[in-house]
Amino acid sequence: MTTHTANEEKRDERFEYLPCNLCGADDYAVVYHAAPPDARKVTSDNYSAASFHILEDQVVKCNKCGFLYINPRPKSEMIVKGYSDAVDETYVSQSEGRLATFKEGLARIEKAYPQKGRILDVGCAAGFFVKTAKEGGWDAYGVEPSRWLAEWGNNNLGLNLKSGTLEEAAYPNNYFDVVTLWDVLEHVPDAAATLKEIHRILKPGGLVVVNYPNIGSNLAKVFGRKWWFLLSVHLYYFTPHTIKKMLEHNGYEMVVHKHHYQKLKIGYLVFRVKPYSKALFKVLNPLVQKLGLADKDVTYYASQSLAIGKKK
Repeated sequence: MTTHTANEEKRDERFEYLPCNLCGADDYAVVYHAAPPDARKVTSDNYSAASFHILEDQVVKCNKCGFLYINPRPKSEMIVKGYSDAVDETYVSQSEGRLATFKEGLARIEKAYPQKGRILDVGCAAGFFVKTAKEGGWDAYGVEPSRWLAEWGNNNLGLNLKSGTLEEAAYPNNYFDVVTLWDVLEHVPDAAATLKEIHRILKPGGLVVVNYPNIGSNLAKVFGRKWWFLLSVHLYYFTPHTIKKMLEHNGYEMVVHKHHYQKLKIGYLVFRVKPYSKALFKVLNPLVQKLGLADKDVTYYASQSLAIGKKK
């Protein structure tokens, strides 16, 4: 692989060229090349909680620490605007499966942190985890950049979600016992800064919970460029090694790392196949409809992992 630096490649003003978010090095090799410029959809419309716009950007690997990330990428202002403006009816359509998934996620948290206290979900979308935690006896908070999703959760789930970024929420120091990032850390413009801010608002010994797509998984290795988590919304691609290092560099000790399972309807999962293979979708969709399986919930593993860090 050819070695590059961000300074060598500053060309397109729609994009920003960044050093490694994990170690700060400006020395990388290209893993997956970007789509041709005229074929790339560079727009804030790509960014939403349930977006599955297939990755068109360049994936690189840091030559110093091995971290994988998008470089160059659309400017941070465009990304934040996309999430803020997003209307995401697809996400809320899967409420039952998401609530079931979060119930199991909460049980895992309570094994690591039995005493129920104050918990914050960052990038909480419509607030399904906040609802689950609240019903489980926690003092639950949520912050979500999408105005539409935050309003939906407040109106339909009876919550009090904040609309905006974590930094804009400006929570007090040492305020939360647990902070969760369910499929969020790979989306934020600056993963290290997000973990630093969470460290500030966590109580001593508090936990940060990170669910992420594991690009080091066997499934990711087998599918390569066709791996379903190579999406425009994902700015960083973690492995168990790099998530551990990211946590350690920002003031945490990783105390849990394991596979993460989710629950969604079969019909929805089949729908997610369509961007990758229209032919397969045309076969599967009528089949699951005919068999009456479209609305059946299924628990599945799709190469995601759960990491829990303890504030040092």
